[in-house]
Amino acid sequence: MKLKRLFLLVVVGSRLFAGVGEEERKTVITNMKSASDAMTSLYAKMKQKKKSAFMEKEVTTKADFYFMKPGKYSLRPNNDAENQYIVNGNDVWIINRKNKTVTTTSESDFSLNQYVIGFGGAIETLEKYFAVTVDVKQVQKKFGSYKISLTPLKTSKFYEKLEKITILVRDDLWLPYHAELSESDGDTTTWEFSDFKLNSKIKDDIFKQEVPKGFQVKKYEK
Repeated sequence: MKLKRLFLLVVVGSRLFAGVGEEERKTVITNMKSASDAMTSLYAKMKQKKKSAFMEKEVTTKADFYFMKPGKYSLRPNNDAENQYIVNGNDVWIINRKNKTVTTTSESDFSLNQYVIGFGGAIETLEKYFAVTVDVKQVQKKFGSYKISLTPLKTSKFYEKLEKITILVRDDLWLPYHAELSESDGDTTTWEFSDFKLNSKIKDDIFKQEVPKGFQVKKYEK
């Protein structure tokens, strides 16, 4: 599971194709920004499905996702073969328990903040990368849902990498709960977030960066 792909699901910009869904765009962007500003912590269950254009098999990963202001993130997969991510300020750790490795890097090199939009990140940070359309609200069983479509701009660094991103945002929490990422090479990744717990206490140990006994420490290579 690649961290940058994971957190693309929460990307929301503020550019829009002229005349399309302007009222919906304003509603979603304004409320998501307010919700992000009011958020101090977040827990959610995450399920990722990855399908390669060259392989018919679909790979599913489940994990627990934690966030706490300022700038603390933790992704704990249910499978030891998958990477665990712990971000504490500028320090980024990638832990693989199967291989017994700890890979370290910095936020300045990893650029996590530009991907974590909606879960504690600033919504405006990626507006220069995407054109955004927002469909009218659809009523679900327990909440309303807005569909956000993001298309990389030609001037964006994502232009040659991504085809599009589709995000579903619920109107009670103003958080993404489903997303689909389509890459230029034909790969697709979908995410589902559930069991949200907002502003509840999270143990400090969740974000503790400590090398387990017997693990090898190495530097991250792009």
